[in-house]
Amino acid sequence: MAVLTLLLGMLAGCGLRDVLPGPAVSMGRDRAAFEIAAAPRTADGAVLVYTSAPVVPYPVLPLQVWGLRYALDLVLVSDHPDWVMHEYARIDLPERSFWLAKDAGRDREQTITADIPGIERWVPEAPVRRNQGRLTVEDTSTPTTANLHFSYMNPLGQPVDVRYSGPLPTAPSQPRNGNTMGHSRASVAALLDLYAFRIGGKASITIDGHARKLHKLAGLMPEAYLLSQVQGGFAITDFAMRGMAESFVVTRPWAAESWPTEDGGLETWTVAADGWAERPGPVTTLRYHFVEGELDRAQVLQAGADEVLVNVVFTPRVPDVRRRFSGVSASRFVVDINGQRGHGTGCFSTEWVGNGLETRLQPNAPRWFADRALLGTIQYRPDDLTWVSAWRRDLETEPSCGR
Repeated sequence: MAVLTLLLGMLAGCGLRDVLPGPAVSMGRDRAAFEIAAAPRTADGAVLVYTSAPVVPYPVLPLQVWGLRYALDLVLVSDHPDWVMHEYARIDLPERSFWLAKDAGRDREQTITADIPGIERWVPEAPVRRNQGRLTVEDTSTPTTANLHFSYMNPLGQPVDVRYSGPLPTAPSQPRNGNTMGHSRASVAALLDLYAFRIGGKASITIDGHARKLHKLAGLMPEAYLLSQVQGGFAITDFAMRGMAESFVVTRPWAAESWPTEDGGLETWTVAADGWAERPGPVTTLRYHFVEGELDRAQVLQAGADEVLVNVVFTPRVPDVRRRFSGVSASRFVVDINGQRGHGTGCFSTEWVGNGLETRLQPNAPRWFADRALLGTIQYRPDDLTWVSAWRRDLETEPSCGR
């Protein structure tokens, strides 16, 4: 690990700030300040005053969180003119494990290829393009060494053959706040925890019958990474809500003409007496905690595990967006990934405009998180239906987080 740390230091000196991970951005007293319960406030620091009763009886989800654990993840960067990155991730669930192939094109947006029926409806909160197809995996790994062989047809109909062998990662990246390397910027504000990490190994990749070379970091180190990681954060979204105080249903997508996932039927959410609104799922469980309709945290868990993958804490609480108020609300947020506190920070604001609200989520640190703002709307219909949407936008000014 000392050799890896030295190598990373050398590469950092080569100006590769868009590749290397970083430290937590909110620690100690600053991180602890988020755990102090505080009533919603406006951007100028005034206590927020409601002027109406709730528009709908159920709590409204004002934004979309997501997360996923990759128990083992192979990442290759090749010299192919159409593809920037190739990723092969194993997901472990209580009843089985399965692999995903994720290819990123020149737009740096990824497309998943997996031999999973109904892949278009799988983990619907994650707005990633899907491609159902055969993915053949030969895994002859030992307790200390990874030996992997993948073959499949990529989204452009090109046959791909990947082979990798190398020592399994046994220690986290230092530091471990993973850099997203610009990928999926149009769809997610993502943070990573690289809890096991290794550069190197013997890798080969053939695409459409042509062997490709691996890109070399600073001309020195071929970009082959073997790691374990948790990914999570916020996502673009488009869904409708309808229900009662104790439960509601979510339909996604709702109004978007083009969306990377398909409607898998109604998601049933329950609201417990302690304020947790929860949607269990076969892969991930989403949880939002409300205090009298005001959101103070949101979480993602993976099936079969008690650990919280993603924990978002707001201070002061996000207002009850079902009730009218004047001015612009302002909340700071911090994101913990895989138990690592303070991997990301930012601001979330809401404002009533007409018969609904406009929302603004602005990450501010680390730098690969900060350029992924989301602008959204919450619209109320006469039939007690609520439509929530959010889209990626590049903002010229940062919002005030209040005082």
